[in-house]
Amino acid sequence: MTTSSGKFVGIDVAKDKLDIAELGEKEASLVSNDEKGIASLVQKMQALRPELIVVEATGGYQRAVVLGLYEAGLPVAVVNPARVRQYARACGLFAKTDKLDAFNLAEFGKQVRPRPFEAKSEAGRYVSALLVRRRQVEGMLKAEKSRLRTVHVDMRGSLERMSEVLKEEIKHLEKDLDGFMKEHEDWQEQEQILCSAKGVGRVTAATLLAELPELGKLDRKKIAALVGLAPMNFDSGKKRGYRKTKGGRIEVRSVLYMSTLVATRYNPLIQAQYQELLRRGKVKKVALTACMRKFLTILNAMMRDRAPFRQAALV
Repeated sequence: MTTSSGKFVGIDVAKDKLDIAELGEKEASLVSNDEKGIASLVQKMQALRPELIVVEATGGYQRAVVLGLYEAGLPVAVVNPARVRQYARACGLFAKTDKLDAFNLAEFGKQVRPRPFEAKSEAGRYVSALLVRRRQVEGMLKAEKSRLRTVHVDMRGSLERMSEVLKEEIKHLEKDLDGFMKEHEDWQEQEQILCSAKGVGRVTAATLLAELPELGKLDRKKIAALVGLAPMNFDSGKKRGYRKTKGGRIEVRSVLYMSTLVATRYNPLIQAQYQELLRRGKVKKVALTACMRKFLTILNAMMRDRAPFRQAALV
């Protein structure tokens, strides 16, 4: 890691350009968001040796610059633009330009100190890309099926043909995922551990391994918070005892939701907890969220101990 100079840098990301602002300076600089521009940025940052570089997440346009900075040994954090915008408004800063956003990112980095970015392995990035594409194709398939209800009868054939093509593409992507697991013994071993818990299938296991590499490395409270399943106090005035979950990694939470739904029927431990919560008067949504948190805790312990479901330490 490059030695820190105590300086903070913010980078506002657009499709074709990067606005770069150093906290304390009056002017921002600009480079192109391509290989040449990123190389010049890395060189400049290595000379500056900042304490932290804060980059906003912008629909994937930030990936190349973040990886470039990370691989050069520079401290970089990726943040949600909405959080920075809320921070700026709280400070009374309502104007918005790309340069102002870059300075806001630098100020946010100094005051909030977001967690530094940790890159996935090349294998992890490949699996993530496979899973993202699978979700995209599934989304298109759902859209085509929905259109069947309202489309003109003469167009039904077109929709049905397209649906078949999309189904075949999903099978092809799952075959690629299967081939990857067979070629990587460590991933296959971890997948088998996770799939030993009833309710967890290949897609869920792959998503957890690719999108939640911290699984098995953090305690149960931290892993729940990372996924967005940690209950947060929401007391105000006379209102007491209300808790809610918020934030976290939505792609992980989505697959865990479906797995837990299955587990409430086929996994004895999760089924027992779910039924007990319902018996105590909890609404189904609250009971299911609690079971998601419990299931995640179990899977975390399984990965920590490298043990299948029945032999894992469940706390």
